Amino acid sequence: MAARDYAGCFSGLDDILLDGNKYVCKLEPKWVKKAKEELNEDPKERDAAVDQFRQWIKQQPHYSVCTDTNFLLQFLRRCKFSQLEARTMFDVYHSKIYSLLPFWMCNIDTKSSAMKKLLTRDMPLLILPDRDSEGRRILLWRAGAYQTGKNCGFNHEDIFSMFGSMFMCMMREELTQVNGIVVFQDGTGQTLKHTTFLGMENVKNGPMIFYNNFPARIKHVYMYNMGAVMEAFTAIFWPFISNKIKERFNYFSNLEELYEKLPMKLLPKEYLPDDYTGPHAGTISQISNYWYQRLTSPEMNKRIKTLSTTQFKVDEKKRPKKGQDEVASFRKLNIE
Repeated sequence: MAARDYAGCFSGLDDILLDGNKYVCKLEPKWVKKAKEELNEDPKERDAAVDQFRQWIKQQPHYSVCTDTNFLLQFLRRCKFSQLEARTMFDVYHSKIYSLLPFWMCNIDTKSSAMKKLLTRDMPLLILPDRDSEGRRILLWRAGAYQTGKNCGFNHEDIFSMFGSMFMCMMREELTQVNGIVVFQDGTGQTLKHTTFLGMENVKNGPMIFYNNFPARIKHVYMYNMGAVMEAFTAIFWPFISNKIKERFNYFSNLEELYEKLPMKLLPKEYLPDDYTGPHAGTISQISNYWYQRLTSPEMNKRIKTLSTTQFKVDEKKRPKKGQDEVASFRKLNIE
């Protein structure tokens, strides 16, 4: 199979380049219908809902954050257009997560030497080019793929910068906002060093804080070849999650079982049988190199740097005291 042209698969990346309120809905009618049925999104009231959310954000003196329409829609869609829930998630996302991981989505330079090593040598994170039958984006996390130690060429902050830059792009895609994502976690080669290198073991309930407050619809987590280290790590936060969320986690010991959930045509060549000759996502190297070239393009590098240096800030000293900024009364929307 010849090398694929991934530009069309990731056309939604360009949405991150839009500034301000230059928003035009790109959803096909069937996805508009799904958004209305599952997310309470009314196209006639969408702009008003976003503007109401934006005005609340601008009234908060402690925020220096992005208020682009496409960005705010992430939270509204994730919270099924509940203004109160979207505000809570927005605040936790920008303050609580930031306090736990102050380098998360901050000061990202996609042209750094560390980013190059992560995206062209180690390649632990991939956003696959093809969506599944339900329009969901597939995220491959290779938990044991990256090097650890003093001479690896990057640190845990660089890994989160890589996460941040790719999530910034992926979550601007409207299809991803509406249909959600599927996480394929491959534990091959993962050791305790990989877990401790990320520095998450001391963050109380860290994984669940992300899961519950990240503006993305995580529909399934497929965990493959998970060893004792990951099983022990998972056991730490397992008691804190609801049964509804637990049902979204599936464990696989072999690829044949995984193919029933993720068809072979969606996966990189490295996860397919040697005698398979059908369509596939390309090689891990091809996919990762596409992402590196795209993220380091002048316009993308500049946009990510702007978003991560000036529009992801919370000054807690300026936060209004409790009772000073009670939730404003809602303008009644004209719902037919």
